[in-house]
Amino acid sequence: MLAHPLKIVAGLLAAGLLACAPAHAANGNASASLKNIKFQLIDLDLTDNISPSIDFFSTSASGYLSFFSSDPGIDETGYSNRFETVNKPFTYGGASTHNGPTSMRSDMHIDTPLPVWTSFVSTNQRLHFTLSPSTRLLFSAEAEVFVQDNGIKDTAANATLGGGFETTIDGVRGYESFSTTLSTNAGARSELLQGVLDTGSAIGTGVLAAGTSASFYTDQNTSPVPEPETYGMLLAGLLVLGGVARSKRRDQARQA
Repeated sequence: MLAHPLKIVAGLLAAGLLACAPAHAANGNASASLKNIKFQLIDLDLTDNISPSIDFFSTSASGYLSFFSSDPGIDETGYSNRFETVNKPFTYGGASTHNGPTSMRSDMHIDTPLPVWTSFVSTNQRLHFTLSPSTRLLFSAEAEVFVQDNGIKDTAANATLGGGFETTIDGVRGYESFSTTLSTNAGARSELLQGVLDTGSAIGTGVLAAGTSASFYTDQNTSPVPEPETYGMLLAGLLVLGGVARSKRRDQARQA
């Protein structure tokens, strides 16, 4: 038995409308990590009878996790203020941070149908120190970053090491610093990050910093343009519908 023409029309129109519906779904995973964070001291003057030394007089660690969308009004955040691991579930995914003495990591997973939203996760450490004269400080860590996404407008994962210090020699103030970053917008990367600070004949006072972050942002507020095949299905449905209407009018005219 042949299907009723109206059922054919309904099927064609439904398929066409589904194909035209905006596809707002976006999903992805991102992470950034620093492992084997360490420092090494090198004596630059073997004749001054001063052994290389470093004194960390203040340390801090923090983490931040967030998912925000103005429509439908979602604002979810999480915080960390010490060396710890924090997991934060979101309505459409989740994130985690880890801060440890020798490692740190930011992770995020998103799966959302929302058209406009942002998500961000980060970890940070700051180590304030004094460094002996004529000493080289090597600061290093193994960095890894990763991004995999589908339907997300802007993505990024970053791992950073930095540092700086100042010294005063004969009334002259000097400053030295470094910063190095590994980042990606797609795929995975790994690299050994490192920086160097050298003191002269005076004690140096400064800070070492390390951080990881991952961020997603999307703005899909425009409907996709239907493919030619979609227009074909809609047109076929309208033609069948017109044929059914004409057939009904002919039947009614014969019965009159």
